Amino acid sequence: MKTAAIIPAYNEEMGLGDVLDVVVNHPLIGEVIVVDDGSTDSTPIIAKEHNASRIIILNENIGKGKALDIGVKNTEAEVILFLDADLIGFKQIHITNLIKPVIDGECEMTVGAIDRSKLSPALNRKLSRIESPFSGMRAIKRSVWDIVPDEYKNKFYIETAITYLAKKKRIKVKPLVLAGVTHITKEKKMGFWKGHLARWKMHWNIVQASVLLRIKRAKKYGFSNQ
Repeated sequence: MKTAAIIPAYNEEMGLGDVLDVVVNHPLIGEVIVVDDGSTDSTPIIAKEHNASRIIILNENIGKGKALDIGVKNTEAEVILFLDADLIGFKQIHITNLIKPVIDGECEMTVGAIDRSKLSPALNRKLSRIESPFSGMRAIKRSVWDIVPDEYKNKFYIETAITYLAKKKRIKVKPLVLAGVTHITKEKKMGFWKGHLARWKMHWNIVQASVLLRIKRAKKYGFSNQ
């Protein structure tokens, strides 16, 4: 079964290399595609230096969902692993835990939540349930991706849309907490105020998507209660 890892990256020179070092040599990953979403830093150079199979460079920033879709259209893989480019503590075992259940037919999608066990085990479990619908770390059958309406492959809508679709279509999903994995914060990457603003814009996109998905459940969008 063909597999591919797709990593959308917008100004991710700080963390991309470490993520690629883990993914590139994993035995379950057939190819690694980095979609440089209009970066102005050295993201594409880092991708090349760390041996990504393919680097797709976009001339302008078009948003995460559309960047992922371009990545999918540039591979024939039947199982796709989506990863964020700013992961800390990410290891090959996390890739195995994400992609193997989909390859083996145990489920149609896995979703990995970051680890917040330093707060408390109980809070970690609770937050993982809250945050996993919006996670950028997931393995998915291509057939599932193909039924996501193009309308929702936009900005940060995409994870919310996939999660909502999976619920409505009764797609089998396996949630996971990726032990020891966190993100580089937006504030660290972009500076406090700019990063803080970017974080709130992301959350607003998620809220907006959640509302839209509940309003627009017409059959033509594939979100009926069948």
